[in-house]
Amino acid sequence: MASQQQAQKVARAKARRAANNNYRRLMKTLESKLWKLIHVYKAEIHLVARHNGRIVECASADATGRRPWSPPDRAALVSTSLLCDDHND
Repeated sequence: MASQQQAQKVARAKARRAANNNYRRLMKTLESKLWKLIHVYKAEIHLVARHNGRIVECASADATGRRPWSPPDRAALVSTSLLCDDHND
């Protein structure tokens, strides 16, 4: 029984590590694409991603290095995240 529980624990840890690695890889790709949109196409972008309680933020800046607008505050993020559709397919 103990060896079966140990095997399940190891399997869960591997799955969690793989999911985190996939998330990091996807975020790196997304950040490079956002950089291209901001710098090549002069788009104004603000991305806020929340994963495992951590918030990652990417925002465009104007020529002086300042952000043209500020991101939503944490309360607004929490209230609007409930309205978003989760894609857990």
